[in-house]
Parts: sequence; C-alpha cells; structure tokens
Amino acid sequence: MSAELVRGIDLLTGALSREAFEAVVARAVHEARRDGRVLSLLWIDVDELCELNDIHGRDALDASLSWLATRLSRVIDGRGPIGRVEGGAFAALLPDVTRDAALVLSDQIRRAIPRLVHSSAFGDYRIAVSVGVASLKPTEPWGNFLEAAEMACRRAKQGGRDAVVAR
Repeated sequence: MSAELVRGIDLLTGALSREAFEAVVARAVHEARRDGRVLSLLWIDVDELCELNDIHGRDALDASLSWLATRLSRVIDGRGPIGRVEGGAFAALLPDVTRDAALVLSDQIRRAIPRLVHSSAFGDYRIAVSVGVASLKPTEPWGNFLEAAEMACRRAKQGGRDAVVAR
C-alpha cells in the first residue's frame, strides 16, 4: 500500500485523496441529516487540462495543480475539507453552507483562479476552472451528492467553461 493511501493525502497537492475525501463526505452527510443541517459540495475542475499537459508538459501541469490546491485552500478559508477527486479535479465539502452561499463562494473561486502563468521553464499559459455546486437533498445518498456536483461541473464545461453551475 502506498504512503498516499495510508495517510489519505494526495502527495502532489496536499489535498485529501479521493478515498479519504469520500469517507469524509459519507460521514458529513450522515451528521447533516442527523442534526438537520445544510451541507454543500463544490466540484472544481481545471479547464483544458489535457491541452496544458500537451503544450507545457507534466511538470507545468503538476506545478499548476499544486498551486491550485493552495489557492483553493485560501479562498475556502477553513470552511471545509478539500479533496483531489480526479486528475485535475478537486472537491470542497462545505458544512453549514447554504446553496446560495456556495454559489457565491464558487464564483469567488472561479474569479480567483484565472491566472496567467509566466515561467521560463514552461512558457506562458492560463489556468481557469469550472465549478459545479450541489446542496444535499433530504434523502440523497452521499454518492449521489458527490455525483450531482460533478455533473453540474460538466454542465459548466459544456456551457463554455470558466463558469459556475448548480444543480
């Protein structure tokens, strides 16, 4: 078993691994239902990830993902845990954050991320993200909750990228 799985941390970004993040989501869904609290989830995906890798290479991609995780942590500012759920996708769990507040935070994230990177090692490139927002429905299983945020993000990408969409 790798150190990444033992510790539950994605070593490149410092975010929770998908497995660890899903365990946190499952527990949070149970607690939110038990306590009658709201719970929101953001799915944040780098736009044009393959192009970034193809044009600037793996080192630029890795540096961008590491930077993005740090930036997400700053914008989310302790509201909840962040996980790396796919290659260029992160998710943020937001206990006690309403759908409307999650939409505002998502737009803050989207506006905080676009960045022109100038690096002699990698050339110039831009990073942008699409964000999907879901708020927990009363009887929704945690897996469907996670999937709802991912699907909302896919709709943001299909609608032109660098956007926020809620289910």
